[in-house]
Amino acid sequence: MNRLKQRGLTFLVLLTTAGMMTGCGGSSTPDLEKALAKTAEYEQKTVTSPASDSLGGEWTVIALARSGEKAEDNYFEKYRANLEKKLKEQDGILSENKYTEYSRAVLALCAIGEDPSEIGGYDIQKPLEDYETVVSQGLNGAVFALLALNAQDPQANKDGEVQKKYLDYILEQEKSDGGFSLDDNATEGDVDLTAMTLQCLEPYQEEESVKDTIDRGVEFLVDAQDADGGYTAYGDKSSESVSQTIIALSTYGIDCNEDERFQKDGKGLYDTLMTYYQKDGSFSHTEDGDSDPMATDQAFCAMVAYERCQNKENSFYNMTDHR
Repeated sequence: MNRLKQRGLTFLVLLTTAGMMTGCGGSSTPDLEKALAKTAEYEQKTVTSPASDSLGGEWTVIALARSGEKAEDNYFEKYRANLEKKLKEQDGILSENKYTEYSRAVLALCAIGEDPSEIGGYDIQKPLEDYETVVSQGLNGAVFALLALNAQDPQANKDGEVQKKYLDYILEQEKSDGGFSLDDNATEGDVDLTAMTLQCLEPYQEEESVKDTIDRGVEFLVDAQDADGGYTAYGDKSSESVSQTIIALSTYGIDCNEDERFQKDGKGLYDTLMTYYQKDGSFSHTEDGDSDPMATDQAFCAMVAYERCQNKENSFYNMTDHR
């Protein structure tokens, strides 16, 4: 599959300073705390008025809100105002059939401590109760709906009727190799969807069958890793696949840089991600590429998830400790 198709699939799914890194990484790996601060600064300079969109919008808001970095004055208020404006202009409809638009907006609102059931006079969680429309988008639709519906209080919300339907649907999509795929007809899993699926299963990890699914998914990510520590998806080695894997591992308290299963040639996954890091705090899609907004958003999320894991804080999508 060529790069254009690969970027298209990644877009669909998503809807989303030098120093020494403690651990196995080499001396050229930027320090997490310093790199995170630099990326937060870059994101706010380039996304000055965050919109309700998968680029230049919600993923930047979510990552910044879930980080400990300072947000510029009224940054989150700008996002809320832009979302309200869009809802009013479109009579409360973010999309007729791509309900990841609602999931992403719900996650952003939960991250900044706003109520998604009352935003500009609209309840944007309500469309996520439409199971048939959500799953018509495929596995990624169900994954992000489950993340969104559980974000405010996973333990209180996880056993809702529609949540259980999404969970059952997701578990049924597992491939024989333990992975998950955006392609229903695929016989093998792919890295990005497997990592994203693992992220939404966190509230159910005490259930034996789900725990087994998570364990198989992690092993899939181990086996799928390239010899140089990176990941290849759709024929292209990219930072986005590394980022999603870091978020998944951090969800379960697995140190992506210290866990020996993910170390290659003395490097962990954080070290690998930082080979895509640019001096201005942005990230590239490929190692020799230029700054890329999608890659930067996903790497920002990954760094925040990893820092939260190291600090033993709530996972990236458990927003009971929202801003």
